[in-house]
Amino acid sequence: MTRHRLAWLMATAGLAIAPHAARADMGKAPTPGIIVSIEGGFLYQDTSAIIGHGVSDVIVNDPSDPVTDVLVSAEDGYFVAGNAGFNSTAPLLFGFHRIEGYLLYGETDDSAADTSPPTTDIVLVTVDGLVIGVGADAARTTVERRTWEGGLRFEDDDVINATSTVTWVLAPFIRNLEQDSRTVASVCCDFVRTSKLDATLYGVFVAAEPETWLTSNLALVGRLGAGVYGYDGDGKFRSFGTFDTTGDFDASLSDGDSGGGFRGLLGIGLKLKVAPAALLEGFAEADYFSKVPTAELPPNNPAGTVASHVGDDDLWEMRTGVRLTVGLSN
Repeated sequence: MTRHRLAWLMATAGLAIAPHAARADMGKAPTPGIIVSIEGGFLYQDTSAIIGHGVSDVIVNDPSDPVTDVLVSAEDGYFVAGNAGFNSTAPLLFGFHRIEGYLLYGETDDSAADTSPPTTDIVLVTVDGLVIGVGADAARTTVERRTWEGGLRFEDDDVINATSTVTWVLAPFIRNLEQDSRTVASVCCDFVRTSKLDATLYGVFVAAEPETWLTSNLALVGRLGAGVYGYDGDGKFRSFGTFDTTGDFDASLSDGDSGGGFRGLLGIGLKLKVAPAALLEGFAEADYFSKVPTAELPPNNPAGTVASHVGDDDLWEMRTGVRLTVGLSN
C-alpha cells in the first residue's frame, strides 16, 4: 500500500463516524475468489451495572435507615458471527482488492436474588424515585443484553517479505444494543421495576492486521485499529404493583441520549492451514468504546428522589473463540 493510500485511510477515519469489525478473518484471505467464514466463542462485556433491589440489615422505617443496592451486570455470554466476501486480483471499490460483509450476534446475562430474614428488609423504589416499597420477603433482579452488528470491510494487502504481510482495513458498520432489566420484590404481592434500553452505534474504523507465517502451516496474526462513532439511545422505564392497593407504585418514564465516542481495537491469533483453501484460527480480541448509552435506575434510598434516565459509560468488550475461513473458488 502506498503512503498516499495510508494517508487517505487516516483522513477518512478522521472525517467519518465509528467502528467495529473484529468479525472477520484477520490478515490475508486464503485464496482469490469467494471467501466465507464462521466463528463463535466466549463474550465478555464490561459497562455500567443495573441497580436492582435494595437490602437492609434493619426493618426500613426511616429515610436514614441504611440500604445496600444490589448491582447486576450482564457481563458473560457468547457470540456467533458469519462473513462472506470476494478477494480479487484486480482493484475493486476505492482501490481495495477485497470486500467482505459480516453479521454478528452476541448475548450476555446475569441475575441476583435475595431473601429477607425476620430482622432484615428488602426494598424497591419506583422508576421516578418518589415511592419506596418495603417489607418484601424475597427479590430477584435479571439483566439481559443482546448485541447485533453488521458492516463492510474494505481490505488491501501489503507484502513485506516472503512470509510477512500487513492487511489494511477500512470498515463502516452499524451496531445495535438491546438491554432489558427486571426486578421483582415479593411479599403479599409483587413490586416490579423494569427498564428497556435500545441503542444504535454507527461509524467507521481503520486497522492494520500484520501476519507472519512461522511455518508453512502456522501463522501469527494481529490487529491494531481505531475509529470514531456516533450513537443514539432510547430508554423506557416502568414500575408497578400486582395488587389493587399498590397503585402508588405505578410509574413510567422515557428518556434518550445521543453523542459520539472513540473506539480502539486489538487482536491476536494463530492461523492453522487445515487445507489448501481453508484456515482455522484461534483468536482473542478486545474492543473499547469510550461512550455507550446506559440505563440508569434510581438507588433504593428511602431519602432519594433520583429518577430513571439514559446515561452513558464506557464499554470494554472481549471475545475469544475459533474462526474457520474457506476459499470457495480460485
